[in-house]
Amino acid sequence: FIGQEFSLMSFSDGNTLRHMPVVQDHKRAYEGDSGPNTGGMGTYSDSNHCLPFLTDMDISNAQAINQATVDALKEEFKEGYKGILYGGFIATRNGVNLIEYNARFGDPEAMNVLSILQTNFLDICEHITNGTIDQLNVDFASKATVCKYLVPNGYPENPIKGEEIDLSKVKEKNHLFYGSVNVDRERFICAGSRTVALVGIG
Repeated sequence: FIGQEFSLMSFSDGNTLRHMPVVQDHKRAYEGDSGPNTGGMGTYSDSNHCLPFLTDMDISNAQAINQATVDALKEEFKEGYKGILYGGFIATRNGVNLIEYNARFGDPEAMNVLSILQTNFLDICEHITNGTIDQLNVDFASKATVCKYLVPNGYPENPIKGEEIDLSKVKEKNHLFYGSVNVDRERFICAGSRTVALVGIG
C-alpha cells in the first residue's frame, strides 16, 4: 500500500470502545526520514483530534475496524478483550487499511494522548475492569501535541552507551519521560536506545 500511516488506540471493556485521538508516528532516524527504521523517533496529534491527511470518514472507518476486531475476539473466544487496543493503520487513495494490532499502548503515541487526557485514568481502568466503560465519558483536551525522542549518537544501528544524560537546560520537565536509561547513584546514563521523550502541548 502507498499512503500515510497513523495510529488509533482505544480503551476496551470487552464490548464498548472509547477511542483516543489519532496520532502519527515517525519511525525513520535522521532529518528528512533518511535513516533506518527505529521504534519511533517522535509523534504528533492535532488539536481537533484528526490529522491533516485524514477525513472524518477515515477516522470513523478506523474506529469501526477496532470495534469489529473487539466483536470478533469476543465471538471467537467467548470472552471480551479488556485493555488497550492499538491499531496501526494506513490511509490510501482507496481508503483505510489495517497494518497491525498491539494489545498495549503505543510508544511514543501514549505520551501524546495521555498528556491531554482529562478523564481520571484510574476511573477508566475501573470501568474497563467492570465492563461499564459505556457509562463513562472519556475526554481529551482540544490541544495539539508533539513528542520528540532524544537518542544517543549512532542510534539505532550502533548507539553509544554509558554517557551521562544532562537535562539541565530543559526548563519544562512536566512532560519529560525517561526511556532507555540506567541510574548510577544520582546520575542518569544512556543505555543505548531511545533515551528521553519530550512532549510539547499547545
